[in-house]
Amino acid sequence: MKITRITAFAAVLLLTGCGFVKSPDALYRQAKETHGDCTIVSKTKTSDLSEVVLCDTLQNFDYKVTSYMSDISIDGSSFGSLPSVSDEFGLRLREKVIADTEKDIKRICDNYGASYEFCKFEDVMLFLSIYSEDEDKAISAAEECAAVIQNDNKNGRLDGFEISAYRDHYDKYGSITLPASAWKTHGEEKAEYYAERARQITGGPVEFIRKEDGVFSQTGADLNRVVNALGTDYPTQKSSAVEFYYFKDQNGREFYVCNFNYYDKEYRDFSYYTNYKEK
Repeated sequence: MKITRITAFAAVLLLTGCGFVKSPDALYRQAKETHGDCTIVSKTKTSDLSEVVLCDTLQNFDYKVTSYMSDISIDGSSFGSLPSVSDEFGLRLREKVIADTEKDIKRICDNYGASYEFCKFEDVMLFLSIYSEDEDKAISAAEECAAVIQNDNKNGRLDGFEISAYRDHYDKYGSITLPASAWKTHGEEKAEYYAERARQITGGPVEFIRKEDGVFSQTGADLNRVVNALGTDYPTQKSSAVEFYYFKDQNGREFYVCNFNYYDKEYRDFSYYTNYKEK
């Protein structure tokens, strides 16, 4: 008998049950274990939703944690719901740190004749951008702003927050990522990014060797299999510029990863183009 993906998933749901929302007290215990000491400001409980508002002890801000039933739908078919949890801690922490430091950030940027912007993605503050046509001033402003924000990075809870410097919205100088204090050029950032892609490709450690600029024809790849990703630069002809990031795998074999995505032979999946071959 043929078992479809939907039938199999429905069977799993029947075996595991639909579950229940967590109680406010359970949400409190989970938040305390995850984020640190906190106190309960308010609790709400209904049949399909549970919510607790908490006050963070370390930095004195409120955040909300909610448990609710999330609908499950696959290929247009409904399979009931499962319990999910949403947690505002990360968003509210960043809002608190920004409120505490923005006066100093403005002062620093004004001193260097730079502008700044806190950038969001789906309401989460991800990074601070500094803008100046003078690269040295932009970098100095970013470094000083990073020091101010790091001073408010209690218990490393803001680790990963990035302070970047730009000429404009497209021309990036580089960045500092908390808790680090070392400046990384945009070239170094890209090398780190492709090193992570190389580790995924090889399944092991890699050593960055060099970066070279070339053209698509040097890859020997098929233009028809290049992924046309909206909003990114990708090769459109054999003379198109391509970046080659060279690495050594754990066995000392040298290979490169290019800065464009490439379909497999079945056009079902894609990844960054590479000349790496498994043995």
